[in-house]
Amino acid sequence: MIIRPGTLAELLQLVREGEPFRLCLVGFLDAFYASGSAAERRQRLEDDPGLAGDAKTDALIGAVAEHLCQRWSLGRPPPWVEQPERFLERPWFMGAERMKGFLLAESPSAFRRRFIFTELEPLRRAAMPKDRIWWELEGVRTGLQPASAQDVEDMYGRVPS
Repeated sequence: MIIRPGTLAELLQLVREGEPFRLCLVGFLDAFYASGSAAERRQRLEDDPGLAGDAKTDALIGAVAEHLCQRWSLGRPPPWVEQPERFLERPWFMGAERMKGFLLAESPSAFRRRFIFTELEPLRRAAMPKDRIWWELEGVRTGLQPASAQDVEDMYGRVPS
């Protein structure tokens, strides 16, 4: 069963109560992507979730909030993402040893500056809106591309920005 915390603060509270981080994160992302407006999305990131006490988790939550603000044009990330505890001292590669070069090259800035190395679109979910950036990244990853911007408009009701 996927848990759907509405905010990152709720996500971390559920993790403190013993829920698996991964399930809470995917539930949060699904709720975030289902949000009806940029203001609603921004509100889901605003409250300081506090610290988990685990360096990787604390850095990852900061990276998630910052990346979502950047990726979805939500303005400057909330101030709490700049806490020193939100940064790792040693690199963390979220993939196999053979993937290190790929992860170094592709990691989004919000992750990279925290020494977290991951794929280009690390918060991808099926519920994620398919905007222009999604199509560009999907084209790089799989070769899948719409024939034209009109195709995207026909599929999703608007030309992606």
